[in-house]
Amino acid sequence: TVVMDRMRFGPTPSDVRVGDVILWDNRDMFRHTATARNGSFDIDLAAKSSGRTVIRKAGRIDFYCKFHPGMTGVFSVKP
Repeated sequence: TVVMDRMRFGPTPSDVRVGDVILWDNRDMFRHTATARNGSFDIDLAAKSSGRTVIRKAGRIDFYCKFHPGMTGVFSVKP
């Protein structure tokens, strides 16, 4: 689970593997996205909602919020 709160992404899991499901939990009062810079996922969440995505590629995945570009995070995905 990755929490969005106070205009930030919370810590990302350290043991992410290809095929894992990531739960995105937007606890903020604002709409946010979790958008991978490599195009592998793009989750758009209203305030106080959640969504899921499946990790399909190994390697480093940088992500950000389209609405708040200062919100960033990284997954290090193992095969």
